[in-house]
Amino acid sequence: MRPRRSQDRELLLLNDILSQQSRRRFLQRVGLAGFSASALAAMLEACGSTSSGSSATSASVDMAGPIKMETLIANAKKEGQLQAVGIPPEWADYKDILAGYTSHYGLPISYKAEAEYSSAQELEVFKNSKTRAHGDIGDVGFKFGPLAVQQGLVAPYKHAHWDDIDANLKDPNGYWCTEYYGAQAFVINTDIVKKPPTSFAELLRGNYKNMVGIDGDPRQANDAFLAVFAAALANGGSLDNIQPGIDYFAQLKKSGNFTVARSSIANISTGEVAIAVMWDYLGLGFRDQLAGKPHLEVIIPSDGSIAGPYVSVINKTAPHPFAARLWIEYIFSDEGQLFYLKGYAHPARYQKLVAAGKVPPDLAAKLPPAEQYANVRFPSLAQLNAASTLVNNNWGPQVLGS
Repeated sequence: MRPRRSQDRELLLLNDILSQQSRRRFLQRVGLAGFSASALAAMLEACGSTSSGSSATSASVDMAGPIKMETLIANAKKEGQLQAVGIPPEWADYKDILAGYTSHYGLPISYKAEAEYSSAQELEVFKNSKTRAHGDIGDVGFKFGPLAVQQGLVAPYKHAHWDDIDANLKDPNGYWCTEYYGAQAFVINTDIVKKPPTSFAELLRGNYKNMVGIDGDPRQANDAFLAVFAAALANGGSLDNIQPGIDYFAQLKKSGNFTVARSSIANISTGEVAIAVMWDYLGLGFRDQLAGKPHLEVIIPSDGSIAGPYVSVINKTAPHPFAARLWIEYIFSDEGQLFYLKGYAHPARYQKLVAAGKVPPDLAAKLPPAEQYANVRFPSLAQLNAASTLVNNNWGPQVLGS
């Protein structure tokens, strides 16, 4: 009998061959290479198809979770990597979260055009991965979680901290869960705008020609969609009526104050978008990153703001299913949640962390004053879906004239 280490090495080599060749060529090569019958039998039993090599293990584990950390780590290491979609390092301190995951578990992370991907585009990647393997996990806007379930794109997983998350912020069957949320804010380049506006009303009546932008197309990008919703709340609308927000941006465009330029950090820093309506945590992160070149100020609008959770999802056809679930456990751990707070996002487990005395006071103090958040509203999924339908139908003809 061969030593166990030798057998393990043979299995790894066989797995590599199988992942790159047809079954016929695989059988030809293993015969020529003189692999042991025991190793060949073990490989064929474990790898009945071109999989990542974890199928036999996952068949014996309840993948709906929670899974013991030692089991997750061992199997994730066998898979060898994590493929992330829509996890930009500059967003909500994902830079530290990505680095922490790799540091703890030794798994490299590959990316898929992170900075420019909307929630809708992330789901498209998941759809495509049914035939082309890329994309294990995603981070999408609240209303896109149920959409992903409806389209059959995601797998359920209830992490170890599942009970800490409010029932309204997660799928009852584990298909998605809120990791953090933000509030809509004004991110203002004060090198250009000397008197920063504090309300949507000021944006409309002030002399801000081509200065006001949002974070993409609200029919595709969740951040931009919630900017329209916030404007609705400030202009006589409600959580059940987003139309005043669409009307508002039509007026803003007619006045010449609205620009279709995206409120990226590059456009804000150059002044192409001098006043961005976007997530507070993005603006606060941009403020720190630019370090006064130019100066940025982040203000929660006094006449209306809305909260928007983001949810974690696992691709149903994830090529690295254990690495994906290990990622979920990490982002909901104390360390992962505090990294979100460091990135100025509001972590879903924030109250639990506060109660446990785990939030550093200096970290909490970096957020805008608490009183600015007094009027921030939280929409339900039904309200978001109804609002989304209205935006999809009316944004083009009423705001863009197309």
